[in-house]
Amino acid sequence: KKSSLLKEIKVGTHNLPLYKNNLVLLELNAGGGTNLSYYPDNCKYIATDYWEDAKSFLEHNFPEDEEEDEIPRIKLDRFLNTRPELLTSIPDNSVSAVICIHSLCSSSNVQAALLEMKRVLLPGGKVYFMEHVQSKEKYSMLWLMQLNFKYQMYFWNCKFIHACTIMKMMKAAGFGDIQSTEFTLTDMFFSGPIKSLAPHICGVAVK
Repeated sequence: KKSSLLKEIKVGTHNLPLYKNNLVLLELNAGGGTNLSYYPDNCKYIATDYWEDAKSFLEHNFPEDEEEDEIPRIKLDRFLNTRPELLTSIPDNSVSAVICIHSLCSSSNVQAALLEMKRVLLPGGKVYFMEHVQSKEKYSMLWLMQLNFKYQMYFWNCKFIHACTIMKMMKAAGFGDIQSTEFTLTDMFFSGPIKSLAPHICGVAVK
């Protein structure tokens, strides 16, 4: 699903606006850079993460010796140790696209995070989002599993959000065209309590 979601960025069919002639991508909760392979040549990349140590892991992808650079095509503009709702150091209307994968769940204020994304996006810019969500089937085995697991999630700075709540908040934040789909991950590592993370929503929202 992730590769399908981000495919148009990679292949250049995105029709995204440019900032000073650059395609500027802002990735929230970038971690060690597991999504870098989905981004196109010569894009300008801004990464954020609330975990400060993520910076050192991410920078391993951008060594100073360009000949040894694992991903020389991407330009790391900066790393910001911050949360999705606190993007104050990024100017208004300066980002082509926001990549928000498993990021809203760690935000202490989801509505504020969405408003910040809209603020930094150029007109016509897009948010590419993917989040694990609350099961719709109340009292089902999966729903009960999520209920039992949610307290552990808080220790990981994470929470379950209803898919419909995310959609309502996006509309309230002022995003126009919003396309989304809900699905359940079936990867074999989703077993035991981790299976509670299987229900997902993903999509694209346009400023």
